[in-house]
Amino acid sequence: MRKRLFILSIVVVLLFFSSTFIVFATQITRVGIVDIVKIYSIYYKESKEVLKLEELKQEYLKEIAQKKNEILTLENEKVDAENRGEQEKALELDKEIFNKKQFLSEYTRIKTQQLKELAKNLANSNEFIKEIADAIQYVAESEGFSLILKKTDQFLFWTPEIDITDKVIAELMKRAGKSYSGSE
Repeated sequence: MRKRLFILSIVVVLLFFSSTFIVFATQITRVGIVDIVKIYSIYYKESKEVLKLEELKQEYLKEIAQKKNEILTLENEKVDAENRGEQEKALELDKEIFNKKQFLSEYTRIKTQQLKELAKNLANSNEFIKEIADAIQYVAESEGFSLILKKTDQFLFWTPEIDITDKVIAELMKRAGKSYSGSE
C-alpha cells in the first residue's frame, strides 16, 4: 500500500511538472530589434521639442533682423545728417550705431550659444528619451514582442520581420501629427 501511494505521488508530481513544462514550453517569446540611431536621425527633427526649438530660433532671428533694421535706419539718419552738415548729430548717431552694433554682436553670440545648449540638452533630455521609449513599448506590445533589443553591429543576422524601427518612427510621427512612409 505504501509502495502504491509512493508511486502514485511520484506520478502526480511528474504529471504536475510535465504539465507546467508544457505550458512554459508553449509560451513563445518574440524578440525584436530597433535602430535607435535611425529613429534619432529621422524623428529628432520632427519632435515637438525640436519644433519648439526651431520656433525659438526663428524668434531670435526675427529679433536680430529687427535690430539690424534699427541700425540701418540710424546709419541712413547719420548720412542724412552729414549731408545737411549736422556734424554733432552725425557723431551722436555714430556713437548710437556703434553701441547698437556691439549690443547686437553680443546678443547674437549669447542667443546662438543658448540655442546650441538647448539643442544639445534636447538630444539627451528625459522627455525626448521617454517619448521614444513609450513609442517602442507601444509598438512592441501591439505587435506581440516580448523583448526588444537595440540594433548594434554585434548582431550577425536578423530577419526584417523583427525590425520594428519603421513602425516606431511611424508611431512617433503619428503622435507628432506627421506622417511617415517608412524606410527613409
